[in-house]
Amino acid sequence: MEEAKKARKWAARVWTRETLLLTSLLALGILFGVTQAAVSYYHGKQADLANRWFQRGEAALKANRPKEAIDDLRNALSYAPDNPTFQLRLAQALAADNRIDAAEAYLLDLWNSEPGSGEVNFELAQLEARKGNPDAVRYFDNAIYGAWKENTAEQRWNTRLALFHYWMSRHDLGQAQGQLLAMAAETSNIDFQRRTQIGQLQMQADDPRHALEQFREALRINSRYVPALAGAGGAEIAIGEYEGAVPYLETAARLAPHGPKVSDQLRFARLVLASDPFEIGLGAAERDSRTIDAYLQAQSRLASCATQRGVEVASDSPQNPFQQIWAMGQQLQLTLRKLRGQPQTALQIMNFVYSAENLVADECGPLQGKDKALWVIGKKHQLTGVSGQGGH
Repeated sequence: MEEAKKARKWAARVWTRETLLLTSLLALGILFGVTQAAVSYYHGKQADLANRWFQRGEAALKANRPKEAIDDLRNALSYAPDNPTFQLRLAQALAADNRIDAAEAYLLDLWNSEPGSGEVNFELAQLEARKGNPDAVRYFDNAIYGAWKENTAEQRWNTRLALFHYWMSRHDLGQAQGQLLAMAAETSNIDFQRRTQIGQLQMQADDPRHALEQFREALRINSRYVPALAGAGGAEIAIGEYEGAVPYLETAARLAPHGPKVSDQLRFARLVLASDPFEIGLGAAERDSRTIDAYLQAQSRLASCATQRGVEVASDSPQNPFQQIWAMGQQLQLTLRKLRGQPQTALQIMNFVYSAENLVADECGPLQGKDKALWVIGKKHQLTGVSGQGGH
């Protein structure tokens, strides 16, 4: 009997301890759950506030309000100090506000964490380019071959384009042209718009032959694309192929009749072709007529330019270039009647024409109309000018 009572008391104590233990564990679990919920709520609230400030900052940056963006993005970082996207946007906002050193500090921290990031390298490249630091090239190259989170091909194109403009700003046409050739190699064969853009950039980089290749490639895909037609015509003119320029420009003018630049180029190309006495297939009479017309035009423009410069062209003892070239022209007057069947005489007269127009270009400003056409003809046929550099 006594043993039974002891057993019941022991069992009651054990049950009480287990009950207390279970109750304590349950209470702890509830407390832990409440704590976790509170922590999750806090972190969620933090993340929500960070994202709200970030969105405000990004909107301000896109609206070209960098000072406002800086404040908003710093608020975002106060809630999420280790967020690399927030740090990058803040660096961009600082750069937009011309706070270059502060922007660079953020970017270098990001670069140390992600040296292969295309976006970080691109931003650093732009900053170094603004500072005139040649390290910009290294960062541009890193960006071209770096890792991008999205649109890798497009981002590499934009980076090469920025590097092209960097080289152009430093007047390094060779490096600029090299970037464009790399861009062309990476461009789809069916992307006629981008082919045209490359051609236009190659024209800026004084590379009309490669530009013409790009325009022709674009036209192979879309033969009615006016920018490529106009570009091809302009490239043909730049390399001195006026006859080749006309069909492109005629088609462009027909498809887009309100394009003044195309119309002007077409008009000028036709003027050059109509004024060139050396054009293949010309009859003797037409060749002589063009030569005489060129002589009279150059003589008249030389005289008017001399008057503008306060120089008397006629002199028994020519001292200055105006008088010397005028004297050359006067000596050739008697030969004008003997042109027929005398190509050497025509060449002498056109040498005078080129010399006169060359001098006028140097002394009286850019040539226009027929005078410019005659200068171009002289340049095209490598005539001998006795004065000036021309090219205006």
